[in-house]
Amino acid sequence: MEILRLKELMNIKGINREDLANKVGVSMTTISNISSEKNLPTINLLLQIAEVLGVDIREMFVPTKGSVVTQSEVDEAKVLIENSLKILNGGK
Repeated sequence: MEILRLKELMNIKGINREDLANKVGVSMTTISNISSEKNLPTINLLLQIAEVLGVDIREMFVPTKGSVVTQSEVDEAKVLIENSLKILNGGK
């Protein structure tokens, strides 16, 4: 069962294993083992990886119930709704 979204997030962010390993101070093998889930990272390492990838640590995990909505997605939806309401109200 897949637990982490590391491979997916690395692809989205355009970062390879070597760059990620260098930025968090571990070997490329460590990143490879984490991304294939042969090993799981410590919480501290997971926090560092999330920071380098520019994501909330919760986004690192595969959702177990429904889908995970990030704060940035909520904020973006709020702005879209507010802009739509302004248009519907004649720009007021």
